[in-house]
Amino acid sequence: MSKANKIEWSKIDGALPKPKRLHLEKDDVDSLYHCPIEPCEHDGFQSRRGCRKHVNNKHSWFLYFDEKPRVDLKLAPNSSKVQTKSSAASSTDDDLSSARSKPGARFMPSFSPSGEIGEQLTTWLTGSGGGYKKDRPAQQIVGRCLKFLKFCCEEEEELSFDVIDFSLCSPSLLFKFIDCLQEECKLGHGGRLGYIDAISELIDFRKVNGASDGVLRKLSATELYIKRARKTVAKMMRLQWTQDLDVESLEARGHWASMEELLEVVSFHLPRYEQTVKTCQKDPGRVNPSDLTFATKFVATYLFIKVKGSRPMTYQYLTVEMVKEAKANGGFIDQKTFKTAGKYGFDSVILTETSMQILDGYIHFVRPLLQPRCDFVLVTKNGSQHSKLGNEMSKLVFDAIGKYVHPTRYRQIVETQSLRALNDKEHRVLSEDQKHCSVVAKVHYQKRRSREVAVKAHECLQKLQGTKGSEVDMEVNTRFGSSSTSGSTAATSEPAIECARSDNTRPNTDTPPHSNRLLSQGRQRRPLRFTTHEDDLLKKGIDKHGFGRWTAILRDPDFGFQKGRLADSLKKRAELRFLPNEKP
Repeated sequence: MSKANKIEWSKIDGALPKPKRLHLEKDDVDSLYHCPIEPCEHDGFQSRRGCRKHVNNKHSWFLYFDEKPRVDLKLAPNSSKVQTKSSAASSTDDDLSSARSKPGARFMPSFSPSGEIGEQLTTWLTGSGGGYKKDRPAQQIVGRCLKFLKFCCEEEEELSFDVIDFSLCSPSLLFKFIDCLQEECKLGHGGRLGYIDAISELIDFRKVNGASDGVLRKLSATELYIKRARKTVAKMMRLQWTQDLDVESLEARGHWASMEELLEVVSFHLPRYEQTVKTCQKDPGRVNPSDLTFATKFVATYLFIKVKGSRPMTYQYLTVEMVKEAKANGGFIDQKTFKTAGKYGFDSVILTETSMQILDGYIHFVRPLLQPRCDFVLVTKNGSQHSKLGNEMSKLVFDAIGKYVHPTRYRQIVETQSLRALNDKEHRVLSEDQKHCSVVAKVHYQKRRSREVAVKAHECLQKLQGTKGSEVDMEVNTRFGSSSTSGSTAATSEPAIECARSDNTRPNTDTPPHSNRLLSQGRQRRPLRFTTHEDDLLKKGIDKHGFGRWTAILRDPDFGFQKGRLADSLKKRAELRFLPNEKP
């Protein structure tokens, strides 16, 4: 939350007349000052000042309340007046929380969700008409709809069906609202799509709640505008993916790592984890609480990297009983609680003997010292279920290799690298197991295919230009090849200079000059040489499909040619290997 929208807790009903005085004492075990708010998972501070600053910034409500009140900002951003919010709407502002923290972001007012229509909408969403949505998604949809309605009718104090009809039947207000989400609220494309989908739900709700024939006709037109808006925003999102989720762009920002680097993360932290487990086993009284927290982080990171790149919920809801059953079930764990459980049903994880050793050390020696209050394997220092496993992995990865990689990014890395290292069948199996189709992998594949097409098209263009094109290239090299004397220019055009100095004869049409060969990622494109195994496959393919059926031979699943092999290369190889009297 920005300073302009910072809540003044002292002015909320029920606040203490004066702020609490924090009496902080150093922990005898780790010699650190810990946050007095029990759910806080901060490791601790070296000084009282640091701990007080943390409370003022992150938990300022604690100075005036024993429990955090739920509030709703009703006035302008610079206003200090705040009203208490009902529990039913506790999560309706989640989607704009990040927007408020951005400089210049606008806070969006809303109708009260506790009204009659707000409760009707919530009930409809959680019932059969709205698709039996869970409470939190339903509350988010309601909150978004109420913000849209308030945007359209700012002067109205109470929500009515007349307000809904006016708002939904005004396409110009709809588009203004979507633009406002982007320009003033600083909301991304995904956030705006969420609002568009919420408005679609509101239209369906209004249709079944006694709308007149005239309103129904206008709602049908609004649905067309909604589809157009969604299509436009989705297109903008795809363009952003192409720009931001390119592997090279991610590498430049330090948000990408190779598989070898990520495995090094495990090796980097493994000695400390081993020492922690041994200390917990032999002398539990000497264990540092920070080491216990580290052990939880390491186990989570190990599961993500070494066991399976699942979503955090798979390991967040992993129980001790599941691990025990896995030992008698061949190492299999069939997790039924995860993000896409409704689509896939199970997220099966297999634990090897090595993985079991890591988990056993944590479950038997580390976890009991955390005094767990639940049956979940990974718990916080307070013994409760750990809900921020992704953040823990990011911290350990950065400590080891200095890069920002979270579980979702790791899943993208697995998916993308599998395109290079695995065949199509293996890649499909890995993607299915991850319950994930990476956008990064899609962008990477599109980029790779585009480059392949560009190389082939360039060769075709050279063939089309013929001898005259080669003569022009030779003339350019003669005139400019020897004049590039600056350091940077010489470095980038070195192949062209060498060609101009060594080749003084007219180049052959079939063999373009070296200066005109395309480079792939800064290196010369290497030919894909035939192996003895591929020669045998080629002969078998000719016997099966006939001479000249190169595409059929290449696509035959019984013949595993190298990745990147083309039908034209099979033709040339066959003509070279098999003389006319040897052709089948």
